[in-house]
Amino acid sequence: INLRGPRGVITSPNYPVQYENNAHCVLWTTGNLICLYTCLLGDGGKIGDTRRVLYVLTGSSVPDIIVSLSNQMWLHLQSDDTIGSAGFKAVYEEIERGGCGDPGVPAFGRRKGNSFQHGDVLTFFCQSAFELVGERTITCQHNNQWSGNKPSCVCK
Repeated sequence: INLRGPRGVITSPNYPVQYENNAHCVLWTTGNLICLYTCLLGDGGKIGDTRRVLYVLTGSSVPDIIVSLSNQMWLHLQSDDTIGSAGFKAVYEEIERGGCGDPGVPAFGRRKGNSFQHGDVLTFFCQSAFELVGERTITCQHNNQWSGNKPSCVCK
């Protein structure tokens, strides 16, 4: 896959049309990627190299943000013999070197902090009728990952 521009969308073949049972799809991309089933997301190296796997994604839950440490990533989707589904849609965005990218703001919440460089801290709050679930503060670490996921605001 050739990424065009500093941001965009990558989809599995035929998305959102259902893929077949036992589907096997490997995508290789150059550039920094921010990314249902079993899906391995790797950071450079050889496709399928378990030492380079950043995340193993299953079902429909995905982290808020995934940041590559290199300029190459690969994604390997493998469905099982009983389930076909719509596949995946991943959004990518180029981020500043030495940063973690913007993890976003929880629905019904707000965030203190707008810098996403190594050592920066973000603090999250919820509107009065909601309570915070997850970490109140997260820090951008030197491995380009946040110390935790963006929290959620749930009704009290």
